[in-house]
Amino acid sequence: MTDADRDPATVQSPRQRLWVASRSATKLLSNERPFTYAERLAALASSPNAAAIEAVDTYGGGIVERLERRVAALLGKPAALWLPTGTMAQQAVLRVWASRAGTARIAVHPLHHTQVNEEDAFATLSGLEPVQLTREPRQPTAADLAALSGPLAAAVVELPMQELGYVLPTWEGYGRFAQTARERGIPLHVDGARIWESQHQLGRSAAQIAALASSVYVSMYKGIGGLSGALVAGDAEVIAEARVWRTRYGGDVFRQFPAVVAALDGLDTRLERMSDWARHAGAIAQGLSALPGLAVTPDPPHICEFWVYADLPADALNDAVLEHLEASGERWVHDWWTGSDGRAVAEITVRDEALAWTADNVARVGRRVLARAAQLTAS
Repeated sequence: MTDADRDPATVQSPRQRLWVASRSATKLLSNERPFTYAERLAALASSPNAAAIEAVDTYGGGIVERLERRVAALLGKPAALWLPTGTMAQQAVLRVWASRAGTARIAVHPLHHTQVNEEDAFATLSGLEPVQLTREPRQPTAADLAALSGPLAAAVVELPMQELGYVLPTWEGYGRFAQTARERGIPLHVDGARIWESQHQLGRSAAQIAALASSVYVSMYKGIGGLSGALVAGDAEVIAEARVWRTRYGGDVFRQFPAVVAALDGLDTRLERMSDWARHAGAIAQGLSALPGLAVTPDPPHICEFWVYADLPADALNDAVLEHLEASGERWVHDWWTGSDGRAVAEITVRDEALAWTADNVARVGRRVLARAAQLTAS
């Protein structure tokens, strides 16, 4: 911790206090310990991936191509393309499918990221037309896809669905959906931002999951822990066309090696950890489910991330969590917000630090935090 970290004049808001206290916390239940920019840059500079002697990454060469080849191999696809954001990645490949099909109609769930988190870029920027697979808060099924009339450029499946608390379909359900897409001659695009995290629950490798899809998007900064960036993978011709759309969307960045080094580091060190994280998510959920007024979804979790709902106000919970962290060094469930149904909701992200928590530990600290949040609400 630096002198600036300790200086009260530089620490004013609850967000700043949470960051500082988390830096020196003894136990972190969800997510990871915050770092300074200098620490992150030093880690990148010491990486073997940064020491390789290769062509400069001018507009996508050198180390960028190395990452593309590696991800393509992991997904069992002929080619992959690096893009600076997942939003751009998915719209680029969906534009490819739309251009090929001669229709802008894309079968997609209304809770998919393209529909709720991208300021309507799907339609406004890319000219795509969403066709809702279902309005139900669940994974779409083969029957949903079969029931849609009219031409479709592609069908989208999100593995897992973030807005439902990271819910996966069964392997059999996913397979039936993919089969229905093939029977209709529709390319299946998989939003696999967390495909790596999904392998444990589905009991299949990322390549086996991707084998049922025509194109796959993967993130490099979620479970992989990189700085930013995404890739799409598919046949070489599809990826060549997506490269053109990357240029059209302004995604040809002059230098990208810091983000790419971080992505390669994550692939080197984190892929093997994800099954442990996913297994331990069940213990964390068990401890949370034992507390009155809390509800975990899905229960048990499908991946190493899930959502928890509470009947207390989000502000009171955040204040109570911060008080407990500063007093004890234990960071419980944090960053609560108010969900669409009025309940407080938080996202649990299980990483290495969470493995030290047993279900009993989670429940013990939770009882204290919830009691304090109740007091704050009543005062």
